[in-house]
Amino acid sequence: MLIKSVKQAEKFIKTQKEMGNDVRWDNYDIVFFRTSEKGITSKDGAFRNGTWGFENRFAVDESGEWNIDGRNVRRGKRPRN
Repeated sequence: MLIKSVKQAEKFIKTQKEMGNDVRWDNYDIVFFRTSEKGITSKDGAFRNGTWGFENRFAVDESGEWNIDGRNVRRGKRPRN
């Protein structure tokens, strides 16, 4: 998924959070976190909110775009509140 602007990135992050995905900004990187005990021994492992898991970081490129790997993106209807 190609994100072409900061405004589009903010909307994407908000939508992903509403769908239950743990995604956030870290400076200009978009960071996804997925809980897993295997994160403790992984090079992509991270400790967040009291649990181990995996982080996937996507940095903005030279043209000001983020190319997000589709396996991190949640699709479909938003859960009902």
